[in-house]
Amino acid sequence: MKLAIADPPYLGRADRWYGEGRGSGRERTAGGYVGSAHRPMRKPDHHAEAARWDDPAAHVELVKRLSAEYDGWAVAGHASSTGLLIAAAPAGAQLAIWGRPNAVPGGARVVNSWEPVVLCVPPARRDRATGLRVRDILVAPVRRQGFLGSKPPEWTRWVLEMLGYDPTSDQVDDLFPGSGSVAAAADGMLSFAKNGECS
Repeated sequence: MKLAIADPPYLGRADRWYGEGRGSGRERTAGGYVGSAHRPMRKPDHHAEAARWDDPAAHVELVKRLSAEYDGWAVAGHASSTGLLIAAAPAGAQLAIWGRPNAVPGGARVVNSWEPVVLCVPPARRDRATGLRVRDILVAPVRRQGFLGSKPPEWTRWVLEMLGYDPTSDQVDDLFPGSGSVAAAADGMLSFAKNGECS
């Protein structure tokens, strides 16, 4: 089957963190963060077209593309974009939650510590007889891996398990390769947890 994982720059944060906006996506060196009046900071994960992802239409188009081109898919987002992603998804899509216990607090009083994953499991892999049962919630800490927005290995394994990934027959496309963790998991470089079924 043809599967996809999409972890695009988050709506309302794309230009700030990956483009020309004023976010703190900073380059870290052994001596601290780079940046001064004489040497401006350069975001290490800079993307020239990041601002495109601050348009809700880009995220709706992505979900429609995933639905048209893949047997199963998952798209990550920020909590504030949950409604948009669910509304764009086809019937049968599901919402899963990644809880981030060590999330960095933003400017709000209530600290956002979860992110949605909207997924469309291939119809042939939805029945409990087709594989191990997987919970739709994962609690795993954010790992500061040097690539802004990268997901921990547990996240990638969890998403692939929800999609019913079969390494012997499936193709997995990482539409936003970033840190490379999706490709590493799909290539078998990360071991999949063998905790048995959830009850």
